[in-house]
Amino acid sequence: MSRKPIYFDYNATTPVHPKVVEIMNKYFLNDFGNAGSVHQFGLNAHDALDYARNIAANFIEAKPIEIIFNSGGSEANNMALQGVLYKQKQLHPNTRPHLIIDTIEHPAVWETANFLEREGFDITRIPVDNEGFVDPKVIEEAIKPSTALISIMYANNEIGTINPIKEIGKIAHEHEVWFHTDAVQAFTKIPISVKSENIDLLSVSAHKFYGPKGVGFLYVHNDLDAHKNESTASHYLRSLMYGGSQEFNLRPATENIPGIVGMAKAIEIAKNDLLNENNRLIKLRDYLINHILNEIPNTKINGPIKNRLPNNANVCFEGLFAYDLMIELDNAGIACSVGAACHAEETKPSRVLLGIGRSSAEAESSMRFSLGRWTTQENIDSLLELLHKFIAKLRKNK
Repeated sequence: MSRKPIYFDYNATTPVHPKVVEIMNKYFLNDFGNAGSVHQFGLNAHDALDYARNIAANFIEAKPIEIIFNSGGSEANNMALQGVLYKQKQLHPNTRPHLIIDTIEHPAVWETANFLEREGFDITRIPVDNEGFVDPKVIEEAIKPSTALISIMYANNEIGTINPIKEIGKIAHEHEVWFHTDAVQAFTKIPISVKSENIDLLSVSAHKFYGPKGVGFLYVHNDLDAHKNESTASHYLRSLMYGGSQEFNLRPATENIPGIVGMAKAIEIAKNDLLNENNRLIKLRDYLINHILNEIPNTKINGPIKNRLPNNANVCFEGLFAYDLMIELDNAGIACSVGAACHAEETKPSRVLLGIGRSSAEAESSMRFSLGRWTTQENIDSLLELLHKFIAKLRKNK
């Protein structure tokens, strides 16, 4: 039976919203100037850049001069971790700056920390509990006099766990340590206030919320008073690149105006219906999870039932190989994931699932379903119908 393809991998990436495409086309075709040029084309591009910076800043209760546009989450995470630690080493050459992360961070943080450790920096990796939560007390115990940065993801990309960010940030500030959070999965799914949640650095990627790929930003706390229109980001971060003075001397490259404007439009769309869309997704997510747990034998949820992303369901189907189930679903027109898209080509079990105490067999039997703006009740029912069919087939043949 032929079915219309259904997408359940919104945590990997999202389609670009039609209204985002519409405004991006304007800056591809008409207002295509370089924001550094002083003629009218350039001034129009610069105005668009300022507008987008205000949109991004207002969404997280930040100041426009605290927003550093870049290519997305991986670059933002590298800017934060490498930027802070190398800057501290530059300012205090006789020290060994210390970084704290947790064991189920996204590869953009995990691998950056591994690189920094090879470069001679001091890294502590905090374990998580069996639902993926970081214990703030354990973080506090790990802080040293040399600790320069704590980096804990806001919400996990595989299992959807939402960490106690405000409490972790408070501990960091009490010890005069900078706090970074990878908010790539949380941004626009959860209301975020960098002020009230004690966040100093925050990473965002547009393609996770119906914006274009290849654009995002890093928020960097500015400690100057609001009357001084000057960024202090370069006071705390060492740039990863060298060239022009764009993005407050931290990201030298001609700004991607169509992408940045498109991201701003995606933020505006999300802001206008965040509560309603989250409530809708939570109902669909819970319907999916409850049906799987109650109607399909030998299943269990990975991650928490509460305090998880509104669109995330990660399930262990015992007694089968999840990759086989994914192929069956894909052939039937259902797109889902057996892990994070950034390392889906790996055959080894998910580091995240192993990190919450799942066995290798359980990790290899787990699948992620992530819902989005165009997911419907009918889509969920179609998925459930096929899950019943293919799980029974795969378990019988094993």
